Amino acid sequence: MNGLSDSVREKEAEEWLSNFPRLFDLYQSSRKEDPKNYFNFRELFPIAYIGSAAFAEIEKTLAQLDAESWEKLRKKTLSYITKNSSRRGYHQLFNGLNEARGYGYLAGQGYDPISFIDEDPARRLPDLLAKKLGSVAILEVKTVNQSDEDIGQESLQRHAATKVEPRLSEKFKSRILRSIRDAREQLDAYPNRTDRKIAFLFVHMDSSQSTCGESYAELDNFVTAQTTSSLEVIHQTTP
Repeated sequence: MNGLSDSVREKEAEEWLSNFPRLFDLYQSSRKEDPKNYFNFRELFPIAYIGSAAFAEIEKTLAQLDAESWEKLRKKTLSYITKNSSRRGYHQLFNGLNEARGYGYLAGQGYDPISFIDEDPARRLPDLLAKKLGSVAILEVKTVNQSDEDIGQESLQRHAATKVEPRLSEKFKSRILRSIRDAREQLDAYPNRTDRKIAFLFVHMDSSQSTCGESYAELDNFVTAQTTSSLEVIHQTTP
């Protein structure tokens, strides 16, 4: 493909991305010339057109943030736009953007204002602080990604049927518990008074369980059982 057609194609792609204002803002702030840039349109298109629904879903989540919170999240995730793992792709970017889901959850609970907590070099703190009617909540978002084994199996079984596992594996449960433990440590490190501590899990199911309703029901029960008097544990899963 010659340089002129490349240029026209890139312009067309940028115009398409501008339909998603906050993703476009993220792209505009990134190192566009870096070949590892997630928004590398020569690689992403025409795939991106097919994936419009996914872009729309991300944009809808990001649109919930007020201007100040979006600015903080944008700066926090900016460096990950050019970090592409050979095994897990741009998981760091999406793990960061998933923090907006926690913001959306708090907004749905009637909290206002909601803000991202500034990072502390001396300790790991939770992601979000929210207030309403004298009540204070803090929330930590954890993304539970696919296991290494599942990623390996996906590449081996790309053209083969996937075996469905109706029960959650003990390894999968251990990853859930580890994420909750890490979230608790960060929530407990917050130095000021709070009324609610919330661990928000965004869970990517392994492919062997992603089509089985029994797995989702078991996950609901397992996560709910981790809630205690001092820690609320909630979760969302990938569509």
